[in-house]
Amino acid sequence: MSELLPDVVAARLGGDMSSLSVVQRGRTVEARRFAVPEVRADEDGGVSMSGYATVYEFPYDVAGGPERGGWSEVIVEGACAKSVVERDDVRLLVNHEGLPLARTAAKTLTLASDAVGLRCDASLDRSSPLVASVLSAMERGDLDEMSFAFRVIRQEWDADYLVRRIIEVQLFDVSLVTYPANPATVAQVRDDVPAPSVRGLDLRMALAVRARLSI
Repeated sequence: MSELLPDVVAARLGGDMSSLSVVQRGRTVEARRFAVPEVRADEDGGVSMSGYATVYEFPYDVAGGPERGGWSEVIVEGACAKSVVERDDVRLLVNHEGLPLARTAAKTLTLASDAVGLRCDASLDRSSPLVASVLSAMERGDLDEMSFAFRVIRQEWDADYLVRRIIEVQLFDVSLVTYPANPATVAQVRDDVPAPSVRGLDLRMALAVRARLSI
């Protein structure tokens, strides 16, 4: 990840960027906590998960924000569009590793870049022991947060390297996570389909999601 950040930013972090990155397909990529997903029972008895892996044009702090040596970051509207159109092979994982719960190449995970952000819809196999474990943890409230992993293709920084705008990314995975890097999400198991909940969710982002979904 260090080659993606200006030297002055890496120096402010003391070279320790482990909390902001994961290794995917042998490459270190960035990870952010973003999605507002729901998991629910389908009419046919299956299980599906839907939500936004990232919300566009929503500023959030990374590594403590500018006041603590980090920076403020925005995913620019359309940043995921090229990766979606080119059908990059994206997995739905747990903690960015292990067997996938769903996958775009298998058509069990569908991605779409719209005015709100990166929309994800996944069909889960209820007979899978991994899915059963995940659903149990989510129903108990033990697993209720998400992250997504990406490689930055194009970006802009302000003159002080305190504000970063990510213009284009390559997508790697969306993951349910135990310890997310950025407090801005919640995942829930539900039988109905209400508006996104704000329980455990950063209130500013919850309001931003709801406002953009209503446009």
